[in-house]
Amino acid sequence: MRAWLQPVPAFFALFGLLFGSFLNVVRIRMPEGMSIVHPGSRCPRCQHPLAAWQNIPVLSWMLLCGRCSFCHFPISPTYPIVEIATSVLWTMSVVASVRQPAPIVQAVASAIFCWIMLLLAALDWQHFWLPDRITWPTIMLGLLWRGLHASIAPLPISPMLAAVLPAMELEAKPGVIFAAVLAAVLAALAGAAIVLVLRFTYWLVRRREGMGLGDAKLLAAIGAWLGFTAMLDSFLVAVLGASVAALLWIPFHLKRRSNQGWSTMSFPLGVFLAFAAIAEIFSPAWLLHLWLQLAFR
Repeated sequence: MRAWLQPVPAFFALFGLLFGSFLNVVRIRMPEGMSIVHPGSRCPRCQHPLAAWQNIPVLSWMLLCGRCSFCHFPISPTYPIVEIATSVLWTMSVVASVRQPAPIVQAVASAIFCWIMLLLAALDWQHFWLPDRITWPTIMLGLLWRGLHASIAPLPISPMLAAVLPAMELEAKPGVIFAAVLAAVLAALAGAAIVLVLRFTYWLVRRREGMGLGDAKLLAAIGAWLGFTAMLDSFLVAVLGASVAALLWIPFHLKRRSNQGWSTMSFPLGVFLAFAAIAEIFSPAWLLHLWLQLAFR
């Protein structure tokens, strides 16, 4: 690691804790329609305002032994877990970017993407909800990032795009940026199309909705940020992971003798999409590479 970059992981770890705390605020308040700014943090049971020292990420939860200091109501360990997870991912974003052009810019972009994916995973896990207020801006940010990324670290233009844009000077910077943004748009559209086709097919067979529209917008956002190959890899990993998790969950579902049949139980695919996309940040197209190695071994 370059000498001037050595203190950066510590700063990202610290800010990761702070933004992890903010993520907790958003995931709790947004579903309730509350402001994420006002009022200040308070106990979810007795509504007693928290003092400044009780708002320190992770440390306050440990000092309070996981309980409200006023009513002694248990505070979920989810709070420090989210803060630690955010800090770890932000630190990994720096480490993964040190050998790339403009490492700080790339690290910030990766950290923002990881933060958004964690937030969407939390909302989908708790509420089966991927709000438009987050997914649409994430798509737009992804397109902006692909353009910025092309200006600082241009990637080879695919032969397909070169054939579609024969009249453009693709070697010049404007052409490179345009091609990168166009590729991101196509990847986003492809991601949305995959979910919409599956959703429509399920409706034709079962005459009821299967995958939600939020999943389509989330996969589109992943395509916009990471490109077509990483989007497809994320989708395949998410479907595989969700299938395994569903098979493991069915015995518990049946044991509870729920009135809802196992074939109609809801499952938050967005959680698996989000975590698969985070994995793509640090190990791009790892599943595709694994399949190719197995196929040509």
